[in-house]
Amino acid sequence: MEREKYESDLTAREKRQKRLETIRSLHGKKRAEYLWTYYRSWLLAALLAAFGVFVLIYSWQNRHTRVILSIAVADAEYSAHGEQEEKLREDLLGALGDGKARERINLDTSLRSGDDSGMALKRMTVVGAGNTDLLICDRQTWKEYQSQGAFQEWEDFLGESWEQYRDLFQDGQLDLSESPRWESYGLTSYEPVCAAVLQDTDKKEEVCGFLDFFFS
Repeated sequence: MEREKYESDLTAREKRQKRLETIRSLHGKKRAEYLWTYYRSWLLAALLAAFGVFVLIYSWQNRHTRVILSIAVADAEYSAHGEQEEKLREDLLGALGDGKARERINLDTSLRSGDDSGMALKRMTVVGAGNTDLLICDRQTWKEYQSQGAFQEWEDFLGESWEQYRDLFQDGQLDLSESPRWESYGLTSYEPVCAAVLQDTDKKEEVCGFLDFFFS
């Protein structure tokens, strides 16, 4: 009777066959432990390769995607997150986009007022990072940012277009709660709903499109 070979005596092909048979015979946790023991380096390499491909694709898409507007909404209603938020994003994209495939509206509704240190840092980031075009917030939050010099004056920003839109403003401020269309999305429950342009944005055409969308 032929004695069973030790694994060290097997050829590479026989080793692969034996391990495949073992894997087929195991189930659940035992199979996972066996795969981790014998194929750890391969699994890690595969995960790293997959992650690398994901990063490359994500980076390529970001470089080739035009962000039409980046909007932050402070203290948005939790009940409006999801469906209504996505509807607003899609509606703005339809109104402001030019129909090309790689365009998007960034809409951040995670910003909260209050004394929480983590959220205070996030509020500072909104101002300092230069990635946000419009901030929508209550009067108190508006005053907080205004005192830091975070906003451009609407009249200065709109320039020659100011006369076209001046009737929308009171004392240089824009109140979105005066727009039935804005109210229809249910994103905010406070009044007034202040909308302000951050210092680093130069997207005049897109912001004018935003005003037209809500007040035309």
